[in-house]
Amino acid sequence: MNSVASRDVHVAGTTRLNRLSALGLAERFGILAIFVAIFVAFAIAQPETFLSAGNLRAIVSSQSVVAVVALGLMVPLVAGDFDLSVGTVAVAGSIVAATTMADGWALLPACGLTLLFGAVCGAVNGALVAYGGLNGLIATLGSATVLTGLISWHTHDLSISEGISPALSDLGTKNVLGVPGLALVAVAAALVVAYLMMATPFGRKLAAVGSSRAAAQLVGVRVRRMVFISFVCSALLGSLAGLLLVAQQGSGNPALSGFTLLLPALAAVYLGASAFLPGEFNVPGTVLGLLLVAVLVSGLTLAGAAAWVQSVVQGMALIIAVGTSSALRRRRMGADM
Repeated sequence: MNSVASRDVHVAGTTRLNRLSALGLAERFGILAIFVAIFVAFAIAQPETFLSAGNLRAIVSSQSVVAVVALGLMVPLVAGDFDLSVGTVAVAGSIVAATTMADGWALLPACGLTLLFGAVCGAVNGALVAYGGLNGLIATLGSATVLTGLISWHTHDLSISEGISPALSDLGTKNVLGVPGLALVAVAAALVVAYLMMATPFGRKLAAVGSSRAAAQLVGVRVRRMVFISFVCSALLGSLAGLLLVAQQGSGNPALSGFTLLLPALAAVYLGASAFLPGEFNVPGTVLGLLLVAVLVSGLTLAGAAAWVQSVVQGMALIIAVGTSSALRRRRMGADM
């Protein structure tokens, strides 16, 4: 091969690598760039309202419960399964917490029982899916429906607001160094989940199960056990979200639908799978996806958009996010083959 041909091959190869590098950067940081663009646009258009400390605190505080639900939803997704009951577990957990405190329980025992309730719900879901062989979507949709009925039966569709611990109520209303207490709990939960997913054998095994259960089994991973644990973790986070619900609303509210929490959480998780680690469910991406939708809804609301816009934005975000993350996962799996 002469020198001209060699140079042409080298130039072509370099150009292709540059294009792939640019594409990789766009995939990793595209959602972040969109978030920054939306934030800056609303900040310029409505500086006095959008950038006010009160509005920014309201955004992060209002999304704290959904953030914890999204973290719970993400754990089984990493293992390749769905938990559609996590939002309903959050609502049921809020009823358990409110009921126990109304009956005179102190805050810590009430919180402990609420988390235990979540663990039991997760164990039931995990047993049905991991050991019973049921489809995760169907099993958790069924358990969510059962929980909804039990909530209605127990509360007679009436809110429970008597006896709520002042310390828990303060968590929902007070700030620490200007940061809402609810947001601090959500951040702590995100850090714990991120550590488990990214820096422990548990996270690596869970990702292996989600990538290929047959391959994970061959290398010694106890697949059923990992799937079971993922559902327990999901419901535990759901019950934590239930405690935050009581702090946020000052009551256990049976009128709240678990799917009201589930849909924005789904959008956040799938948007997150399009950021930072394209095609992989990850905590930083999930948090970013949640904030992106929240900032967009907040900005549109301050601009005078009607109430129904929030549902439209969340629905469109979910559709776009699922399509994008699915395409990225297919591409990643194809590249690994």
